[in-house]
Amino acid sequence: MKQPVKMPALSDTMETGRLLRWLKQPGDAVARGDALAEVETDKAVMELEAFGSGSLIGPLAAEDREYPVGETLAWLGDEGAGAMEEKPEAQAEGAEPGDKQTQEKPAQRPPQKTPATAPAPEETDEEKAQQAAPAAPAPVSQPAPAKPEAQARAHEGATSAVLEQAWAGRAASRQDDSANTALRQEIAAGPPYRIEPPLPLRRVVAATVSRALAAPQFRIGTQLDLTGLKNYADTRSASLTLLVARACALAVREQPAFNAAWTPEGLARRERVDVAIAMEAEHGLLTPVIRDAADRTFAQLADDWRALKDNIAHHRVAPEAYRGGTFYVSNLGMFAGIVQFDAIVPPGAAAILAVAAPGRQGTLLTLTCDHRVVFGADAARFLAALAERLGRPEEWAE
Repeated sequence: MKQPVKMPALSDTMETGRLLRWLKQPGDAVARGDALAEVETDKAVMELEAFGSGSLIGPLAAEDREYPVGETLAWLGDEGAGAMEEKPEAQAEGAEPGDKQTQEKPAQRPPQKTPATAPAPEETDEEKAQQAAPAAPAPVSQPAPAKPEAQARAHEGATSAVLEQAWAGRAASRQDDSANTALRQEIAAGPPYRIEPPLPLRRVVAATVSRALAAPQFRIGTQLDLTGLKNYADTRSASLTLLVARACALAVREQPAFNAAWTPEGLARRERVDVAIAMEAEHGLLTPVIRDAADRTFAQLADDWRALKDNIAHHRVAPEAYRGGTFYVSNLGMFAGIVQFDAIVPPGAAAILAVAAPGRQGTLLTLTCDHRVVFGADAARFLAALAERLGRPEEWAE
């Protein structure tokens, strides 16, 4: 018995994965849980594990290629089984890996049960009138046959919630199509170009910031002299960014409004302060999370931070390591001349602090907030509390 080995969804945001290399070869015996291959997800390199015991059956999908989640890469069969006659979806003849033609083969579709010679139903006068009229959005689902008076109410129910949602969906789709058409026309009017498909991490970042900008946000800033904090970090070989993150966590603990997130059901108030730190990664941006940043010692946080950076450098960071931040910090102060910048509040957080490079009047800290969770006075009090802590690191960073 043979079962397909498919590209798994190794994170909630993963749509495709890059098959880096096979760790097993056709005919190799494998046990449940054995690593079959290495797969690069949107943010890490992870192992594709066997779902059962037996033998790996080829041919295998090509390495260093990107495949959609759910696409067959190989097969797993009874121990000693030979190679399969058919090829994996990713190796179908005449199609590149990940090609939609490979995923949707007409031959695999179930046969139509309706005979080809079945007579077409006669159209009613009402249906003919609807076809002649300008196209209008239809309800999301088709109701069961109703009585004449119910049909009349359906025609008159143009203000119903379902129909309004259908109108809104069609309108949004038309707007997106129009914007994409205008974008393509603008690009085509310029110099020659080629389309480079985005890598998984860049695709996830684009989707995340697009969702984030849908939330109402406001910004408030303050200028501080962080010379003392930088000297403190230099003399102890400590991370300045981590010191700022720890100070933010203590301020959040004092003002728990900043440890909440907006949901359609209400505010999600967290019981622990987990600070996410934005950092540059290959092909994109990652936000590893320092857990329980307010109630653990700075030395413990420093150990976690070193481990996170090492895992990111070796593409070994797990999805849970960069999810669930309740407050965010983004530091570009290492780039001279960047005296001001704004950051976007990621989904699931109330605020993010942007730290710029030192200027003539100090370092500008810009706090971007979700206006559904906190307000201007809350932000002003938060920055005041943060400024007080950043001025005396010896009291909370020892």
